[in-house]
Amino acid sequence: MAQSSGIKARAKSDGKDTVSFIKSFVDSDSFIETDTLIASLTPLGEAVGEGVVGGFVSVNGIQTALFATNPAVLKGSIGVGSAEKITRIVKNAVKTGSPLISIIDTSGARFGEGAEVLDGYGKILASCAEAYGVVPTVCIIKGNNLGMLSYLTAYSDLTVAFDKSVMASASPLVLAAKTKTDAAKVGTAGANASEAGTVSVVVKTAAELKKTVSAFLELVGEPVCEPSDDLNRNCKGLKVGVKTATLIKELADKDSFLELRETYAPEIVTGLARLGGISVGLVANNSSVRDGRLSCKASVKVCELLTLCQTYGLPVVNLVDCVGAVVDLNEENNGLVREIGNLIYSYSQVSVAKVALVVGKAIGVGYTALCSKAICDYAAAWAGTETGALESDAVAQLLYSDDIAKAKDKKKAEEKFAAAYAKENMSADGVSAIGLYDNVIKPEFSRRFLIGIVQTFLSKR
Repeated sequence: MAQSSGIKARAKSDGKDTVSFIKSFVDSDSFIETDTLIASLTPLGEAVGEGVVGGFVSVNGIQTALFATNPAVLKGSIGVGSAEKITRIVKNAVKTGSPLISIIDTSGARFGEGAEVLDGYGKILASCAEAYGVVPTVCIIKGNNLGMLSYLTAYSDLTVAFDKSVMASASPLVLAAKTKTDAAKVGTAGANASEAGTVSVVVKTAAELKKTVSAFLELVGEPVCEPSDDLNRNCKGLKVGVKTATLIKELADKDSFLELRETYAPEIVTGLARLGGISVGLVANNSSVRDGRLSCKASVKVCELLTLCQTYGLPVVNLVDCVGAVVDLNEENNGLVREIGNLIYSYSQVSVAKVALVVGKAIGVGYTALCSKAICDYAAAWAGTETGALESDAVAQLLYSDDIAKAKDKKKAEEKFAAAYAKENMSADGVSAIGLYDNVIKPEFSRRFLIGIVQTFLSKR
């Protein structure tokens, strides 16, 4: 793709930094700019390029449509003209089947244009909503994202924010005014990533941005490719209780895992990876945080991944180590029943292949939601794992309370009864014998086993 003749002239004026930023993460000399010379006069001055730089670029050889608000022009504010320009770019992305990248650095609306700017926002958001689910959509929060463009993240498959960026539906000063919160802490990338969950990945440099965006576009744009890792590689060091990061590293193709929403609901890990060259969505309970239990946020986090996988036809692999839902009154009052219900509904509705491997415990709703045969196309478990309606110690308290009460060492007695019950009623072999799992495998064979199952169900209809 040839470099646009209008870029040099723009680089000398108001678009220099924006164009430089675009060039920092796209393929060299690949930018073809559209609506290059468009401009308008406003009460605050000339809106060069309508405060938007956009067109087509190439990212690791993938043709991509792109628009960027330009903070050097009227603080990147959105007016009627900029809305029209953005809408045309979005529609061009859909026409050409190209992924869409939006780069946002804006202070909000051009209020001098009056109520008409509201219709402009409507056109932007409506066009992006139409593109969502049709082409891959990536939103990059470069600086400020204040006002209605913050809602754009709801129509983005991937939202990447720079660590110093700020995003909020209104000015942080306004949001903090009636509270004791420091305005400097409102809308930060950290808060949007860990508290709101509106940010998928936080980056610090253009190099990190390029790596993240490239990985995402390749994973969803080329769901099946030649495997770059040994299909028959045995997994090292895997056993019940292994760290989630180690588990994923051993199972996935080398360096293929892209974690999404890392700091949001860390009790569950979600992301995209490749298994034998096949792109999959990964869901893994993190038992080191809240015992890996299902919470409101964890349920929302998984539902977001399921939507992404359904959109691009990617199989879902659940790595289960969950003792059920969190036991927390605040969670109950915040809609825990609704959110876990939505999670089960989402799993039941997505039509992509769903595979589960129990790597620890599958207790109560942890089993039902994540690995039951009613939810998954194929479910297996490691030898040594436990499955049941309640944890074994809770069952021991219910069934053997009298014997435990009479024992000299009550704790030791409880452990004895719990272990005996688990061995007889909760073992992977035992529950597989009654049809709960399709197979029981050794941990070291997990990678080759999952690759085979994913390949088998890849063409599921």
